[in-house]
Amino acid sequence: MARKAQVSVSTAARVLRNSGYPVGPKLKARVDAAAKTVGYVPNLVARRLRGGRQGIVGLVIGDMLDAHYGMIAESVTKWAETAHSTFAIVCNMQRDPLLEIKYLRKLLEYRVDGIILAGGGFDQWTHHEILAETVDELKRSGIVVASLMPRDMQVPVFSADNQGIGITKAKFIVENGHTKIGILLGPARNNMTMQRMQAMTSHLSGHMVDYAIANIDSTPEAGALGAAEMLARNPDFTALICGSDAIAFGVINYLRGENIDIPGRISVMGLGNTRLATLCTPRLTTVEMNFDRAGIAALDFIMTHDPSASDAPGEVVPHSLVLGESFARLGDTGKPAARASRSSRSARS
Repeated sequence: MARKAQVSVSTAARVLRNSGYPVGPKLKARVDAAAKTVGYVPNLVARRLRGGRQGIVGLVIGDMLDAHYGMIAESVTKWAETAHSTFAIVCNMQRDPLLEIKYLRKLLEYRVDGIILAGGGFDQWTHHEILAETVDELKRSGIVVASLMPRDMQVPVFSADNQGIGITKAKFIVENGHTKIGILLGPARNNMTMQRMQAMTSHLSGHMVDYAIANIDSTPEAGALGAAEMLARNPDFTALICGSDAIAFGVINYLRGENIDIPGRISVMGLGNTRLATLCTPRLTTVEMNFDRAGIAALDFIMTHDPSASDAPGEVVPHSLVLGESFARLGDTGKPAARASRSSRSARS
């Protein structure tokens, strides 16, 4: 290519690398034209091995069909392009912790600049030791790793305060007079769900609220089945508190199918403020977790962080209560729930 452009190899390399070395515009145009003629494409892997960045990040999400992972993927891929002139390889772990580890090793082979772990909302414990060893290997190779949920590893976490979320939901339940409720959570074997559940149930118990808990898949189908089973065992429950908007979407569909008044007979609360919340009829009361802000913060960290520096703590992303029409104050049949106090509407670390 250098011969075709009639320049030295070093000059051609400087132009193609955009090294900032002063090259005249005509000479640069000649090199660019020659590169297009011969079909030149930069070898990003070779650049990475020489100590440079590839401009590629990896994003491992839990389930592409789950709305909240879609929000993360959309925000990260868009921000990578517009703010950092890079792009993200999105890997769908399909709720399988072993597939998550496999994808991390593949991304290591590609020598990406960094990896965002956004898929640990399922079983985080069974293969945790292997995952931690893989993450350590990634870090030793110079790949920056960040997580969007607590994973009990030495990586920065960009996430809402999960204990704060549990307390926000519990205070709202108590302030609206509900004393007998069902709680439909996602899979139990992860730190995120455990932190929310412990904080929420501790507050509820202190205010004499009776509850039953069922751990189910975080899908609308599981939500519908979980609601049917929960209410069959506990017909006097007045509210169903869900561990995701996807679960709540299924709960509302089931209740509407059974002609059960929402929120007059049963109030429903979700988590995440995903697009599913706006598709519910009535509109879902839920908690805004700012998944997009968490993903963007993690990406900014990766693109500006020195891999040789000590690990940063990450960032607590604010959450807030979003009032829909699916939750009522007990005694005000059919009316939306009263707005909670400021401490319940927004908890920040």
